[in-house]
Formats: sequence, structure tokens, C-alpha cells
Amino acid sequence: MKIKEADAYGEGSVVAALRNDSPCVVASCCPAADRAVGKIAFLRLGAALLIWLFAAWFLAPSALAREPRLALVIGNSSYQGFDRLAATVIDGDRVAAALNSAGFVDATGTGSVTAHRDLTREQMLSLLEQFAAKLKAAGPDAFGMLYFSGHGAALGTFGDLMLLPVDADHTLGIEATSLSRAAIARKLLGSGAKNLLIVLDMCRNVLTEPPRPNATPEVNIAAPGGEAGPDGTKGLKRIVRQSDLLVRPDQGYLIAYSTSPDQVAFDTGTFSRILAEEIRRPQQDIAETLKRTSDRVAMSAIQSRGNFQKPTFDYGLQGAPPCFISCGAGSEGRFLDCANCPYMRIVPAGLANVGSPATEAKRDRDEPLQTEQRIDRAFAIGIYEVTIPEWGACVRDKACQPIASWSKDNPNPSIPATGLAYPDALAFTAWLSAQSGQHYRLPTGAEWEYAARASASTTFPWGDAITPSDANYDQTASYRGSATAPYRGYPEAVNAYPPNAFGLYQMNGNAWELTADCGDKSCTAHIARGGSFESAPDELRAANRFAVSDTKRRTDMGLRVVRDISADEVMQ
Repeated sequence: MKIKEADAYGEGSVVAALRNDSPCVVASCCPAADRAVGKIAFLRLGAALLIWLFAAWFLAPSALAREPRLALVIGNSSYQGFDRLAATVIDGDRVAAALNSAGFVDATGTGSVTAHRDLTREQMLSLLEQFAAKLKAAGPDAFGMLYFSGHGAALGTFGDLMLLPVDADHTLGIEATSLSRAAIARKLLGSGAKNLLIVLDMCRNVLTEPPRPNATPEVNIAAPGGEAGPDGTKGLKRIVRQSDLLVRPDQGYLIAYSTSPDQVAFDTGTFSRILAEEIRRPQQDIAETLKRTSDRVAMSAIQSRGNFQKPTFDYGLQGAPPCFISCGAGSEGRFLDCANCPYMRIVPAGLANVGSPATEAKRDRDEPLQTEQRIDRAFAIGIYEVTIPEWGACVRDKACQPIASWSKDNPNPSIPATGLAYPDALAFTAWLSAQSGQHYRLPTGAEWEYAARASASTTFPWGDAITPSDANYDQTASYRGSATAPYRGYPEAVNAYPPNAFGLYQMNGNAWELTADCGDKSCTAHIARGGSFESAPDELRAANRFAVSDTKRRTDMGLRVVRDISADEVMQ
């Protein structure tokens, strides 16, 4: 049950600028005294046109959206058999307003998206039927979104999540399955809509009171993704197998939850507030929107030292996901295997420059002379270092140890998780493998150096020199006469500096990254690469190696994950 954590520019200015009833519009036919006025008017006209173009691109998504967009927003608070919820009214209003800014119309088919409040079972079923019908009428390119804020439960007897209407009680029988996650997903996908997003702002803890003894559970209620997803998606090439959830091969869905499995969602409106902000954020698709929402909600709990809540989602989107406002060019080629998984990118097979030339400044004796090594197989690697919210989800599942968050120095939710030792990294990759169903691991030293250099043979991926604008390190120190800057002393956002040629961020600097390579003969130490915010600039050299005892936790030690890819996984 939900224990919830608990003025665009219009065309008027352009029209006014274009209309000019004066017979003297161009400067050549005006007196000299009027030329300045004419020039100002011309500049104003240009500015107005630029403003209009900006507004049309960023602030008028409904005019630019190719696909019809419909949304159903439900906020239930006045329950008869459960506690009244305080934040669901504002939850619904926030999300409805954000969807209006993204070009959606209401599920009824006309008008602005509005929050439908305090619905009974019959009212919810009626609205869902109407929503499915409107999506069908909208055609094969339709994009539908359902947002529900209210009490919810995971019923072990039925094996699915239930959305609870205001007239629900504690003796839920077979009729409750008509408002299950799977039943709703089947109904809405049955409309033929190309993309479906369902956001359930409710808890996922198991309702312990059993249903009526004479109730017979409905058979074949399959979860539409995640724990028991029938579609076999892998995160790269989406392989869709036979499923009653999908009507055609190019259909896709994303089902998001405001909290993790078997957990509660707190009634404070934190999730809806952050979700509404992310819906309005341009340059990201809907999967990125939910990923950022998930990380920010988790980070908010970490910073406030409140009850931890980590939103998750089941991913079944095919091809390029739709975007709320606009899509970002940087998202091309990256993917997620799960809500708690890092963004990944494929690094192709090829020749790797490993080691350093004998003449490289600050070269260490443990660095081999630079040679070419072949990386025989492509692999996927984290675009960023593992972040604090991603680590926090592992801690919440009791699979990882708590770490310091750096939130007092840098409250950004995208700062890396640090303070780790080698066993911590193994625990995280094991947990991530269980979460995703894929095999996550640490990179080998050769894989790390290949990915970091991105085909470069120079000292650093960007060249043989380093400046404070290249990476986060101890910038009071100099490398071969490089410029210096004041000392920061803390990690920055994982995307704070430009990516390398493979599209990977901060392989050098910010946080040391553990690898699978042994650091001594007994393998009681392992090699870290890349340097950190505490490192002198020479430690950021691509060939540099640093052996760290497996029992040593360093405040500047983080990780970046790798997973193998199978032969059928290719980027579309």
C-alpha cells in the first residue's frame, strides 16, 4: 500500500514585428533621423524571430511532436479502507502540468491533461477503457502515458502489483486483477500504440492479509518486464519474442515505479516533484528521464538522511525511445539494462596501445613499453563512473556497504561513488548482475587502457599535455610546465569534462577506477587506473598503474563496470 514518502513566447510578438503600416519601412526611403529607428526595428525583428524559433524548438513540443500524445493521470487519496494520502493531489497536478508542457492531451481525447481524483474501481476501469480506445483512434504512432499516485500493493497470491481504487478493502479477490500492472499494460498495448509509459507512484510491498478463501487467482498474470519479463530484451538489440503484451514488433513499453520491489514509497511528493522537473528537461529520451528521476530521488534521501527510496523501471522499448521535450545527440549509442544499471556503451574490437614509450615523462618501472595488443571482442563499458545513487540502491538491498557521499561538498546526484575497496567492487558487480540478468564485471587492465585511450597513443587521451580544463585532479601540481589552478579536493559530476573519442567520460581523473588485474603475486592487491581528484597530473597518464591492497578503502577510489556482449547484440 502506498505509504508515499510520503510563459512560453507566443506568436503575437512576431506578428507585431512583421506588421508595419508605415509607408517607409526600409532605411533607404526614410529620413536620416529615422534610420536609427529603422535599424532598431530591424534588430528587434531579428531578435523576435530568434525568440520565436527558440520557443518553437524548446517550448512548443506539441507543435513539433510527430506522434499523437495522450496521458491519463490519476491521483487517489480519500480511501475508504486505507489511510488517507496527503500528497497525491499535488502529485497529479504536478505531473499533469508537466505533460501539458510536453504536448500531451488528456486521455479523454481532448483538452489539457488533468488529474482524475479519487476514483472507484468502476471509474478507473471506465477511464482505462476510454484511454485505450483513444490511443487506438490516434493511430499506430501514438505515445501513451499513464501516471497513478495512490495506494498499491504486491499480492503474493496473484504474483503482480495492484493499483488500488478508493473503494478497495483488505479482502481483495479475483476482481482486483483487472487493475493489476499486467492487465493494464495488456489493455493499453492492445490499443496498438507504438510506445507506452506507465508510472506507478505507489508502494510495492506485499499485502499480508490473504484474499477471500473462495477467490480463484487468475492464471497467466505475467509481469510485463523486469523480474519476469517475457520479451527477453537485452538492452542493445531488442529481441522481442512472442508475447501477449505486444501487438506488433516495433511496440515498446517502459513501466516505472516510484520505489524498489517489496519497498514502500513515502507520501511527501518528492518523486512527483522530481519527475515533473525531468519531464520538462530537454535533450533526453524517456528512459533517461526516468533514470535521472531515479538517481535524484535516491540522492535526495541520502542528503536528507531520510528514508531511502530508489525508483526503478522495467524496460521494453524498441529502437530509439521517444522524448518528452527533445532528444539529445549524446544519447545515441548508449543503453541501460535496468533502472539501477549504469549507462553503457559498446567499445568495438581493435588494436590497443598498452604501456608507455621509454621517453614519456614520469614513466614508472611497472609500465610496459608501449606495444599494440589486440582486443578480440567488443565489450560494453560504463560511460561514466558508478554514481552515488547507483551505489545507494545496492546498499538499500544490503548487497553493498554504505559509503561517504560527498554531498556537503558537492550535492550533484551524478558524483561518483568513492571510498571503495576491491571486495566492494566485486559486491556491486555481483548485485548488478542479479539486477539486470547480465554478467557485469570489472575491466581488465588492457580493456581499461584501450577504452581510456580511445585509439590514441599519446600520454593522455587528449594529447601529451594536460591543463585544469581537461580533468579533475590536484591542479596545484604541474606536469611538464602545465598551468595550475586552486585545489578542489572533491569529486565532480561524472560528466563534468568532455568525453574521449569512444564517448566515455572522465576515464582519467575524478576517481581511481579498480580493474581485475592483480597487483602482486598473491593477488591480494589489485590495479587501479586513471588517477583521481587527489592525484598529481602524471598519475592521470593512460599507462599509469597503481597497486592497492584489497583491504584498503580510499576516499578517492571508485569503479567503472564492464559487461560482455553476445553475438546478437548490435546497436540499432
